[in-house]
Amino acid sequence: MAILKLLTSTIIPLTASLFLATPCGNNQAESAAPPNYMQRGYQVQEHYQIYGKRLKAYYESLSAVLQAKAPALLSLLKAPDPPQHGYQILPRIIATQVSTPVETRPTWYSWTWTEELIQNQSKKLLTSEIELHNATALSLTAQTGLYEKLAREFNELRAGQQNIDAHIQYNLLWQAAIAADRSGYDRQTVLYDLTLRRWAIVDVLNALEKPVGGKKIYLPPFMAELIKALKEREKPLGYAVSDSSERFNLPPFVRVSREGNFWVIRIPLYTDIDDHNFVASVKEKIETTWQLRDGNKGYRVELAITYIPSDRLYSGHRPPEKGDQIDLPQHIARFRRDGAVLTTGALTTHYYQDAIILGSEDVSPSVLAHEFGHVLGFGDAYIRGYKDLGKNGFQIMEVVTDPRDIMGAPDSGAVLRRHFDRILEQYLKRNRPDAYFHGRKV
Repeated sequence: MAILKLLTSTIIPLTASLFLATPCGNNQAESAAPPNYMQRGYQVQEHYQIYGKRLKAYYESLSAVLQAKAPALLSLLKAPDPPQHGYQILPRIIATQVSTPVETRPTWYSWTWTEELIQNQSKKLLTSEIELHNATALSLTAQTGLYEKLAREFNELRAGQQNIDAHIQYNLLWQAAIAADRSGYDRQTVLYDLTLRRWAIVDVLNALEKPVGGKKIYLPPFMAELIKALKEREKPLGYAVSDSSERFNLPPFVRVSREGNFWVIRIPLYTDIDDHNFVASVKEKIETTWQLRDGNKGYRVELAITYIPSDRLYSGHRPPEKGDQIDLPQHIARFRRDGAVLTTGALTTHYYQDAIILGSEDVSPSVLAHEFGHVLGFGDAYIRGYKDLGKNGFQIMEVVTDPRDIMGAPDSGAVLRRHFDRILEQYLKRNRPDAYFHGRKV
């Protein structure tokens, strides 16, 4: 997601090293102790590692029992290998099925919640450990049924482990970003509260004005006055939120041309990812999402991808190897600036300074398209605020401002006509000031 100025050259090293380093010892000065969000992160990661060792030991015990008594069930198991993070570690591109728009309710992330996830998974693991231990007291038929149940439930435990890891990576990134720009996130938190107030009013209006049996109901005068008052309260809130979320600044490397009834937006993109099939898949997913036909007119995006091998990118220096932790701002600075960048090495997939930086967690085509929207110059159509939890670090709070927009709800929103209109209007204004757009001079 858009980080703007939040990730300075110090933030990524902090998240990659300070979070993962050994906590400060008692012999160090108290002033040198890590801040609360880091100390809490140490504790959660330590508990996660303990849980991971337990899960691996249980996997080995379950595998040994299945090998001896029900070998046909071994194919159901997948080893609980913790996800790798680092340079050239690629995510799987997976399809998501979301048929309805995302709800406008807020979401939260915190070390406290991640700790609760670990505790819940630990309880489930304990139940499975006990059942496996007591299986020998059952009849052969009952044992077979139990072993199949445990094999299937193990993969749920494995999925839970991956979910915990994703929460940890998200906290590592955004807790550090908040700490680095408290004043900026204070402003975002004010907008977050305004957005919640706005959606509360919108929900009431929708309930009052919702047709009954397909027909609009008659409202008494006092109800009509109430609705009018609510709309008057909602309007300035909507303006305040939209002003903050509708940032747009088309980068200079974007080119637009007219081909028949299609407007074509071309973007040069540099990448050091050596899996060319993966890059081709990213290109296809983005181009498929960023296209639109409206009547007899159409709009589409084309990516012109240039591959730069890492040894050329790091000419004169040793390039990073697969899995290495890298300084992302310095890494991005090695690419040419006359195009966008697609690279790896992030804790979680996000946008930073004309670059899409991939984490290793699964990513959907729509999320890739969302990050590409940042490359085109669009901001997020959601607000990220925070709450200071003291010794527990920060609570990261997010709320969508427009659930129809892919920039607010990647998995359920869409690329809209207004996205292309803003691209064309700004491009023509910059490059062809005498042109007309939608019947008016730009």
